Amino acid sequence: MITSNELADRLSRLAEKFTVTGASAALWHDGTLVRAETGTVNAATGAPVLPDTLFAAGSVTKTLTASLAMTLVDEGRLDLDTPVVRYLPGFTAANPARSATITVRMLLNHSSGLPGNYLPNLAPGDDVLERLLRELAALDVTGVPGRRFSYSNMGMSTLGRLAEVLTGERFDVALSKRVLEPLGMNASSDAEELLLRSTAVGHVVDPASGAVSRVPRLRVWPEYGPAGSRLWVDVESLIRFGRMHLDGRTPGGHRLLSKAALEQMRTPQYDDFWGCLRGCANFGLGWGIFREGDDPVLTHSGANLGMHSTLYVIPRQNVVLAVLTNSTTGAMLHSTLCAELLEKCFDVPGPAAIDPPKGSAEVEIERFTGLYRAPDGEVSVEALGGQLHARLTPDPGLAEWDRLMGSAAGGGQAMPLACVDSARSRFVMDAGAPGGLLAVQFYEPGPDGRPTLVRLGTLYERRP
Repeated sequence: MITSNELADRLSRLAEKFTVTGASAALWHDGTLVRAETGTVNAATGAPVLPDTLFAAGSVTKTLTASLAMTLVDEGRLDLDTPVVRYLPGFTAANPARSATITVRMLLNHSSGLPGNYLPNLAPGDDVLERLLRELAALDVTGVPGRRFSYSNMGMSTLGRLAEVLTGERFDVALSKRVLEPLGMNASSDAEELLLRSTAVGHVVDPASGAVSRVPRLRVWPEYGPAGSRLWVDVESLIRFGRMHLDGRTPGGHRLLSKAALEQMRTPQYDDFWGCLRGCANFGLGWGIFREGDDPVLTHSGANLGMHSTLYVIPRQNVVLAVLTNSTTGAMLHSTLCAELLEKCFDVPGPAAIDPPKGSAEVEIERFTGLYRAPDGEVSVEALGGQLHARLTPDPGLAEWDRLMGSAAGGGQAMPLACVDSARSRFVMDAGAPGGLLAVQFYEPGPDGRPTLVRLGTLYERRP
């Protein structure tokens, strides 16, 4: 087991290496907690990161939202395989025959086909989730619900709206009462509360010069609170939450989730998960599965404006690991730190990396070309110089997210696709991302033999 001093040393060195303004990390194993922090919460003020500093949870929030939903499943008020429309009578999309078949389970395992990154940035308000679902009426469900993984922020916000309807309380209130408060978590989605605490703000790091600047906004997209846009949390609170997923109990011994609920959440949902989510071998209900088998490893990472977070839980070894950062380069810090600690301390190597092909596999290029669309934007697959290329054009809301995160928005540039498995229509694309090659896969041939879906991050569906 690593010591607090050793963790602090690793954290500080990696923060300097990756130009991370501030970070907090904690590791719990069999009753022993080590914790460390480094840097500042705000480059303009120089205020230090403290043990109880709140950072953006980002999409790690999805694991809390899923846990909230599972408390309702435990109480018999929510059924995993019941269509969402039974609980939300107005729930419909532009293709209502598809939305009518979406079940609660599909929201939790990201197979609903609901938009992944449709970002309207609605005005805040108690009814913001209800208003988001009204927007769905003009949006398409991509693919056949329940068939393919397609990461969906709207799906998680739909789950949050279900919690509101069933509890009669606003989502953040229900989350606090059912999850945050029983676990004694130092966490809040209330902006006024954040002002009264040590609160980290996001920073953008220029990849060319290394210059650091604060993000122009602390928070946006209130409609995606259940998906990760609003919650701030300290690192020890994430450890408390992760420990609950070891045995379902709070620190005081109260059962928050049944053993059956825990088991369902960590059960792999897919037979074929290649390239669906970086750093995951499969997906359960709310949890990414870093490693399958008798000694599973659960994980989820997150991003908010200029911030990155991650959480790992190893149930069989009684291990919880959490890292919070407030820079756009934070993902490189937490991926490096976690990989080192998981392998060195607990013999947990990461999933196999997607390698570039050794040779050029022959494919029928014209079979894949065409325009694929989703509410996130569109992907144009083109034949250029005898090779397949993909050109991504994001929806304006997604392009704004890229801008606020300090990265160049997609669109305009056609990136070559290299085939790694012609039989299963698998390709890789070098998008210049820190995580390496991006997996691209085509699915479900239509009557003409041409695929009807492509996954490039999320699913896009072929259009005439």
